[in-house]
Amino acid sequence: MEDMKLRIKGSEERTFTIHYSCSGFYNGGALAPSICCITMTNLQTEEIHTFALHNYVLQGKNFVEAERELLLDFVKFYNTLENPIVVHWLMDGSGYGFKAITARCENFGIYDLSFIKMQAFDLSIYSNSSLRPTLERNHCTSVNILGGKEEALWFSQRNYNAVKLSTEAKSFGLTQLLKLYLKNDMETGSFIFD
Repeated sequence: MEDMKLRIKGSEERTFTIHYSCSGFYNGGALAPSICCITMTNLQTEEIHTFALHNYVLQGKNFVEAERELLLDFVKFYNTLENPIVVHWLMDGSGYGFKAITARCENFGIYDLSFIKMQAFDLSIYSNSSLRPTLERNHCTSVNILGGKEEALWFSQRNYNAVKLSTEAKSFGLTQLLKLYLKNDMETGSFIFD
């Protein structure tokens, strides 16, 4: 616990929260789920960097082109970060998160993404709940936050903007939650899943 606080203190400018949305869980197979949105929020400036299907579809790109551009732009942005500290919520598993994003990039022939250079911290280990109830309990929510099942539903109905707004709200909410955690003010609550 103290390790994350010590590493972040004085490094807020290179500390980001990350959240992403996709079409399902990754099972380690050849084809990873489609990525709908990846958002990173800077802890110090609260600047939100979003890479979303919705934005590319609005430019007239088809689904495949839009997803490829989303991934290329994310990789380009991520590769500019120097030794980032990346705070996430359950993104280090085998079926979701960093492995799924990397696998999806590889599905598009994008091989220059490596999460090795980051220091990653899973904020979920300090909570007794899933993300949405933890954000709600700590007053770090917005009306745009959807549950995982709702995001999947909107994705299947091609409402990529709703998924984008939810992903941005979760990344920003994680930033607010991280600030509370760093001040020892994060409420963990009882164990609930949304």
